[in-house]
Amino acid sequence: MFKIDGNALLTCGVVVVHIVGLDKPGVRFLLQGNEAVARGALEGGVQVATGYPGTPSSEVIETLSEIAKDYGIYVEWSVNEKVAFDVAVGAAVVGARALVTAKNAGVNWYMDMFATVVYGGLPGGLVVYAADDPGAFYSSTEQDTRPLAKSVGVLILEPADQGESKEMVKLGFDYSERFELPVFVRSVTRISHSTGDVLFGEIKKERNKVFFNRHYGLPFRYNVYGPYKYKGEVGPSAKHAWQLEKLEIIKEFVEEVPFNWVEEGDTDVGIVASGIGYSYVKDVLARLDGSVKPWVFKIGTPYPLPIRKLSKFLSNLREVLVVEEGDPLVEEEIKALSKDCCPEIKILGRESGTIRSFGELGLSQVLKAVSELTGSKYYEPSNERRNIKAEIKKIIAPRSSMLCAGCPHLGTYWVLRFALHKTVNKYRDRFKGAWIVNGDIGCYEMGGYGLFAREIEPWREKTTKRVSFDNPYEILDTNYIMGGGIGLAQGQYHAGYREGPIVAVAGDSTFFHACMPALLNATYNKAAITFLVLDNSWTAMTGHQPAPTTGFTATGSPSKTYRIEDVARALGVDDVWVVDPYDIKSAEEALLKAMDKTINESKTTLVVFRRECALQVVRRLTREGKVITHYLVDVSKCVGCRLCVQLGCPAIGWDESSRKAFIDSTLCVSCSLCAQVCPVKAIKPSTEKVVGVKEV
Repeated sequence: MFKIDGNALLTCGVVVVHIVGLDKPGVRFLLQGNEAVARGALEGGVQVATGYPGTPSSEVIETLSEIAKDYGIYVEWSVNEKVAFDVAVGAAVVGARALVTAKNAGVNWYMDMFATVVYGGLPGGLVVYAADDPGAFYSSTEQDTRPLAKSVGVLILEPADQGESKEMVKLGFDYSERFELPVFVRSVTRISHSTGDVLFGEIKKERNKVFFNRHYGLPFRYNVYGPYKYKGEVGPSAKHAWQLEKLEIIKEFVEEVPFNWVEEGDTDVGIVASGIGYSYVKDVLARLDGSVKPWVFKIGTPYPLPIRKLSKFLSNLREVLVVEEGDPLVEEEIKALSKDCCPEIKILGRESGTIRSFGELGLSQVLKAVSELTGSKYYEPSNERRNIKAEIKKIIAPRSSMLCAGCPHLGTYWVLRFALHKTVNKYRDRFKGAWIVNGDIGCYEMGGYGLFAREIEPWREKTTKRVSFDNPYEILDTNYIMGGGIGLAQGQYHAGYREGPIVAVAGDSTFFHACMPALLNATYNKAAITFLVLDNSWTAMTGHQPAPTTGFTATGSPSKTYRIEDVARALGVDDVWVVDPYDIKSAEEALLKAMDKTINESKTTLVVFRRECALQVVRRLTREGKVITHYLVDVSKCVGCRLCVQLGCPAIGWDESSRKAFIDSTLCVSCSLCAQVCPVKAIKPSTEKVVGVKEV
């Protein structure tokens, strides 16, 4: 993240705190892709920007929130992507320019409104920015969002680099207002999270006039059921006909947009490259021996494609390789097109197997595919580069993601683990002892990250079996989507599962994002489940964005702090406990009571485990100049039972030679959890005077 050292006073009198807000057209900066999107929004005159944190998209809203007050932009972290989308649509309904951001999975959340609002369109420019995650570095899926936007029927822009990201978002507002339809801009991780050259343009300071006219341009424009008549149809069908006519105009428009162009070659083979695929192709061509120069068609609008230009391009070639990140969207369109313009041409890509159909595209496989297409030799990495990579490989240990040292969730999962054991033992006359813990997406998803767990042979019998584990990273039995766990738990209960307690866990931000309707459903339909909300006051997984539990907004303005227990009671939960996960004994007692209540009275119960994220506390203490001492293991008392290691804290290690545990003082934040779980009191503070997380 680029930030200015202190505030900067511009010649126009505007004070900025982020480089993206500099009003210096003509200068160039290296910007992260998401920062470039924020800059494009600024140059495009954005008035309202909304989103929900989701890697790799979060930095757009984070950046805009820092300059929002300087430029009079309304910026918010919404409680989920659908709400963010709806807020942005509302702004565009009254003529404002609006930007909404989400990661790949977040797009699924707003598809209902997205598919509907195009029936009648909007007077204000609406740019819909989606950051996909090929390779699933930060996601549970590799989902390509372009087919979703295509199904809605809007213009899709796909940048090849950071500079084009800025330009596409900036011009996206113009295009949206020109056609009165949203414009979809799709990026990928390698662009969103890496830096590139961005040329600054003029910041648009004029703002669209805000207005509302229910019959603007179309009768009953914003009511999809309104009695609008068109081409013999009325209501939604008439509006759909209107949208399709707009789409035909857009199809003509893309023939001339500046993001599609042809680069001449000297052979009868060519490459069609969309988005970041073009950047890979340019890099690859620089590595080839140059004896054959293929034709290149750079695509910036994967939907609709510039059909006339493409037909002419294809008709002169024998073979074409399609390079795109994600699904074979462009490849399929070109295959269909070639049936009419050049049926003899051979189309290569993901569908042909030339490029694999899963995983991130990457330079290596594009290099291989292009060299095979052109019959060219390619530049081999030097021995020096290979040697460096080999040396780096020696010192980098493979590891799974894990909870941070002192994370309150370590205490929560410890408590949950032992409460489950005690409960199934207590009710062993009723249960087979096989509990179900339904997870969710957030920091606590680490509880299902057993990437380096021991391999298990699959079971074939359709019978319940209890699974044992000895660390918090294997505690989750299910883990799919945000807000999914509590719904799964209800389905398991109503299906008749009675062979162990049924539990669901979620974080505080996820509670507001997606759990509230499901929790109401649980109480209304009488699901006997125990729901754990792990409240750490932040949307910590994506970089500590504020949530309704934090007490301030995206731009730092103080706001109401929402208590999960209050909301839950309003949703019908009668039995609620609020506990501190750093107080293991009390927290376990509360959870045991909750599970007893669920089992004996068939009720939905809730336990809120509340303790602020340790990272944020440590940062605050560091800024205040306070000392955080650490805990240590008294090896004379340690009996080598490894219970402290099973806590899963990355600050705790095991010395094979001495058969004793040890604590890494550089990681320890003095939370005291390990001292609480040690059965022989061998873990204690390093000094008598401790100023740290536990005392805050």
